[in-house]
Amino acid sequence: MIIILVMTASLGKGCIFSCVSVGIFQGAITIFAGFLEPFVTEIALKNLSCVGNALIFGVGVNLMFGNKIRVANLLPALIIAVLWE
Repeated sequence: MIIILVMTASLGKGCIFSCVSVGIFQGAITIFAGFLEPFVTEIALKNLSCVGNALIFGVGVNLMFGNKIRVANLLPALIIAVLWE
């Protein structure tokens, strides 16, 4: 929410209205994660974190050097990482 205040100061009043939708979206993700917590093991969480870090690295490479890695094609790896124990 802090970033929205910074964006509002630099980009104008229209950014403040995104605060509502961002709050609802992030709140829904947090509530959904709370329901999933009993089913996710520590190994699955570590695998998910590892694959997620690799995907974020791919996004960073794309930002620095152009579209060299198609990160969206690698999204099914998140499901495989959770199921692989």
